[in-house]
Amino acid sequence: MNTLEKYLKLRTFINDIERRGLVYGASFSEFVILRTITEEGSSGVRRVDLADTVGMSISGVTRALVPLEKLGYIQKLDQALDARVRRVGLTESGSQLYADILSDVQARLERSTADLDQLLQSIATLK
Repeated sequence: MNTLEKYLKLRTFINDIERRGLVYGASFSEFVILRTITEEGSSGVRRVDLADTVGMSISGVTRALVPLEKLGYIQKLDQALDARVRRVGLTESGSQLYADILSDVQARLERSTADLDQLLQSIATLK
């Protein structure tokens, strides 16, 4: 297997993991967003910083946050006029959702560990 084939196999593996729906129908992107907000603690995180951390555009993060806010999982922590710098944080139900999704993600990744280990060993031989 050449370098390109290994890279494509790794991308396929990652895409397959991310494409599968998580508990409650959450996407992997939503999980990453909730994880980032959780790590920031009670002070929340600015949307612009959230976008930078999760590797999405600010508008992409804003679109992803709308349903999470409507469902009561996140809340605006300030009323800054510029939405890019407005801070968001998790609600109590958002914290519970994150905990449930984290458990699901960990279980799925543990089931995939053997495949991932084999793939990473294959990639490690690249020179």
